[in-house]
Amino acid sequence: MKARVFTNGDFWVTGRDVRRRDSLAALDGRIIRIGDYDECLDAFPRGMKPDVIDLEGKTVLPGFTDSHIHLLSFGLTLQDIPLADVNSIEAVKARIRARAAEMPEGRWILGRGWDQEVFAEKRYLTRKDLDEASGGRPVFLTRACGHIAVASTRALEIAGITRDAQDPPGGAIDRDAYGDPTGILRESALELVRSHIPPASRELMEHLLKQAMEHALSKGITTAHTNDGQAGFPGTMDLYRKVQEQGVPLRVYWDIPVEFMQDLFKTPLRTGDGDDYFRIGAIKLFADGSLGGRTAALEEPYSDDPGNRGILVTPEQELREQVYLAHTHGMQVAVHAIGDRAARVSLEAISSAQSRLPVNHIRHRLVHVQILSPHIMSEMRRAKVVADIQPKFISTDMRWALERVGPTRMRSSYSWRTMRRAGIPLAGGSDCPVEPLDPLLGIYCAVTRKDVEGNPPLGFFPNEKLTLDEAVRLFTMGGAYGAHEEHRKGSLVPGKLCDFVALSEDIASVSPDDIKDLEVVLTVVGGEIAYRKT
Repeated sequence: MKARVFTNGDFWVTGRDVRRRDSLAALDGRIIRIGDYDECLDAFPRGMKPDVIDLEGKTVLPGFTDSHIHLLSFGLTLQDIPLADVNSIEAVKARIRARAAEMPEGRWILGRGWDQEVFAEKRYLTRKDLDEASGGRPVFLTRACGHIAVASTRALEIAGITRDAQDPPGGAIDRDAYGDPTGILRESALELVRSHIPPASRELMEHLLKQAMEHALSKGITTAHTNDGQAGFPGTMDLYRKVQEQGVPLRVYWDIPVEFMQDLFKTPLRTGDGDDYFRIGAIKLFADGSLGGRTAALEEPYSDDPGNRGILVTPEQELREQVYLAHTHGMQVAVHAIGDRAARVSLEAISSAQSRLPVNHIRHRLVHVQILSPHIMSEMRRAKVVADIQPKFISTDMRWALERVGPTRMRSSYSWRTMRRAGIPLAGGSDCPVEPLDPLLGIYCAVTRKDVEGNPPLGFFPNEKLTLDEAVRLFTMGGAYGAHEEHRKGSLVPGKLCDFVALSEDIASVSPDDIKDLEVVLTVVGGEIAYRKT
């Protein structure tokens, strides 16, 4: 048996009991007592001498859960050109030239993170921009949101995308005034090119996933709800298991791509099955695209693009059938829904499944839920869905969200406080690699509604701020509840897993503006130190 006492800490105990404690006792990876030092020593069976670890007065929170992430995708982007910090098309070209100079002829150049809204040129990239810098190589650069990409002429040729190519269902190929593809691809059209990019080897995937999982632990994340599938089914499960066996103890709740649903049904595995380190999560479905790319499905046209209501990437009837099929097999669904139209059709699909087969214990989830209405929020509460939100989005989207949807719709958008007061369960994530993998940054955005520079001074639509307790709960109990795991994770109470994070300063004592600057100094998973800041 492994016995530990973590002492000289300032333990944040979430839930009804918010008093602080200074010590925690753990036996075989679970908490058996939290209180003062002597109480924790007395908690062990007679004759058992625990190891004692001094936390040096650090503030301790329950381990963070990122409720929506693409961990393997994040790992794979570590080898791509980083573009999140690029503020001009000329700078993008410079990075392409630098990568082309170090790569063999004919190799694909990949990158992710660009955003036309911050470009000095104030326009989308085109294939011609990429051609000028790449020397004829195939180039594929994904926008920050992951729902739009730009391809070079050579990449389009490899994919067979010409002026005669038809838009795929649930996607679009942008064209110029002459009908020729510009290189911009939206939603399902990305797959026309992506399917021709040589996949990473199994060994490379394993190496990059290990880096991604270690990075998550360094940010205090002890559980990740990850939506991945690049290694296939069951290859993705095997990949996570193999990295965990190498001593990377990040807990994983795998949200399975819809294309693997039939493969899953051939097994006995269902939502929640697995062990404390790897569990089957939800079936991940898509209703629409992204607000930044104007592909989120809205009930009314975009305020800055009249005539465009976005894209329902999955037709309504097909989405209903997917939800019902998962529901009847005992599977939770997690539906990507950003626009109000996407939220409505997703809720209708979930409500239809619940009425046809009442199964109240399945907590279906809507992911993102950015543009809403009072009626939609009422329906979310009635349907008992979990809202998977990403607070960091506000720091990026505030640059253009008001222009996209106008002041009337903004009053019920990114409405975290209103949703919470309406009784809708909330879970917090990052959607990494869309946003950085950092729960403290998410907590900062939830309580301030500011960007990382601290603007606007009072916050963006500040009436929707969360309190610090509520924001911490998003990334602890909120994520646990969204995975039906609130009885084993999310708070530091006896009987639960001994997962916690120690911070450089007391999160309750610093200014809200300084939360983003706090550091994780220790991450503990199952009573074992998984990360220590050196």
